[in-house]
Amino acid sequence: MIYRITKEYVWFGSIPDHPGALAEKLRALSVGNLDLDLILSRREAPGRAVLFVSPLRTLEELDIAAKAGFGKKDSFLTLRISGPNTPGLGAKVAGALAEAGVNIRSFTAAALGNQHVTCVMFDSQADVDRAKEVLDKLLA
Repeated sequence: MIYRITKEYVWFGSIPDHPGALAEKLRALSVGNLDLDLILSRREAPGRAVLFVSPLRTLEELDIAAKAGFGKKDSFLTLRISGPNTPGLGAKVAGALAEAGVNIRSFTAAALGNQHVTCVMFDSQADVDRAKEVLDKLLA
């Protein structure tokens, strides 16, 4: 099985919790034809929601994101795993990281047909580096 594991930043932005707020923020991000792999939004508290997006790689993309209210301080270190969807893959990944003593901040996975993508968020660059080592061996 071939899995691709990449280090990514997931960017975080705050949005009001009312109709149209998400659409407005996504329109602001689409100005430069950003090709986002991840868009995740959820209510945090009454009146406030959060929006996570990834990837932003070029200076132009970062500039568009800054104009839309995203900033470097509001990003999270993440590993993005993509490849074939197999039963138990999430448990296998989470288990290997647990055995290695790596704490997971957030875990998001989705499958479409026989392909999957998983984003695992961590608290530090050291955790990302250690997790990448573990998962490179696990999914080789």
